[in-house]
Amino acid sequence: MKFGKKAALMLMLAAFAACSMVGCNNGGSSSSANEKYPEYEDAKSMWIGGWDVPINTKADYQMAKDMGLTHMFIDNMFAKKGTEAYAEQLKFCEEVGLKAIVGMDTALDNTAGVQLDETDYSIYPAVDMINVWDEPYMVNFEELGERIDRLNEIYNGEMQLYVNQSPYNPISATQLTDATTFLNAVWEQQLSKINGRKIFSTDIYPLLKVLGGYEVDTGWLSKMETYANFTKKYKSQGAEFHMFIQTYSESNRRDVLSKADLTFQIYTDMAFGINGFTYFTYRKSFLGGFGGGCVENDVSCKPTDTYYWAQEVNSEISKFDHVYLSFDWDGVMGVNGTNNTESDPEYVNSSFNLLATPLEQLDCATKVTATEDTLIGQFKDKDGRDGLIVTNFNEPTADLSDTVDFEFKDANRAVVYKNGERKIYEVKNNKLRLKLATGEGVFVIPVKV
Repeated sequence: MKFGKKAALMLMLAAFAACSMVGCNNGGSSSSANEKYPEYEDAKSMWIGGWDVPINTKADYQMAKDMGLTHMFIDNMFAKKGTEAYAEQLKFCEEVGLKAIVGMDTALDNTAGVQLDETDYSIYPAVDMINVWDEPYMVNFEELGERIDRLNEIYNGEMQLYVNQSPYNPISATQLTDATTFLNAVWEQQLSKINGRKIFSTDIYPLLKVLGGYEVDTGWLSKMETYANFTKKYKSQGAEFHMFIQTYSESNRRDVLSKADLTFQIYTDMAFGINGFTYFTYRKSFLGGFGGGCVENDVSCKPTDTYYWAQEVNSEISKFDHVYLSFDWDGVMGVNGTNNTESDPEYVNSSFNLLATPLEQLDCATKVTATEDTLIGQFKDKDGRDGLIVTNFNEPTADLSDTVDFEFKDANRAVVYKNGERKIYEVKNNKLRLKLATGEGVFVIPVKV
């Protein structure tokens, strides 16, 4: 049969349109106007904090807001409590739209001469939380509980209280315990006394420099797992999970060198179901030996490279956080990359090997493989639908791209949030291939339409 040029062109356009409707290759976008995909109300958001306040001007606070922060931790370091300068910080937060977390200036076992600040900070509209204590030792839990009780009295139980925990599970300055014992005590003596949100929080800074090279802290995932399991256990009682993100450097922790260093940390933590995260530090620290930070410590409105990387990441997260936060964390799986197992059949990622309760398989898939080591967090929404955070789990400076293959049980599409943007991927014969750059993570919802 012969066709004229116009007819041939029309057929080519029709074929292209059909291909666009159903997707021509695995890993490419595909959607149809009459296909229905899960939608989630945009009523939830990730809280994104900064530790160490900017220089005390409105312009500097506006810069923090413009980076995508929602909260700023404000303690007694840069302006003394009760002074006009301290009140200015809270005023600037209000004016630019930041929430303030007011510190009680108690950390570790340092309670000597630190009286509980009984000022009523609820008179300041920006104040969202009181940070009661940072990294308390177990020997201080009784006193901490008393301070929580007193603050509940002052605020009639209506102020959100927060405590950040040490990742080392200290009984005292010289004695440690296991994470389960520690977090049981955290719940019983601290969080159970707090009204409203009961925030499990800790600070693990995993980007290490060792003997001239760069490594990932192998204890990071196992610590995250314990916190995630406790949050899951007490979810119905208001438990949630917050983490700190490394943007500083010191003797054994390396500088943040790229945006990938941030996405690697954030998506790894999201694989354990975090509800929020805070950059440590926002302002470059004045402490000797500390580097990094998102803005300089002695020059107004002077951002570092990390500021711009964080700004990009925060923007991406904010585009789909309402979707991610509509799912509850269920568990995590480590997938050893075939590029490692093919050369060494006994290979196991040392971080994965320390997980105590890893998933053996995913509820939505019969098989998953990856060319490089990959971390997958499994989630469920209120209707039982599966969601997956998939992270390229390799030290970012190694610059390893990752190809992840799924064989789902019953799916022909996947809703994939990549760089914050929603894409619809075709799933042929239940198979989906994802390609992840170094430090990259995505959120995947397999569906049948």
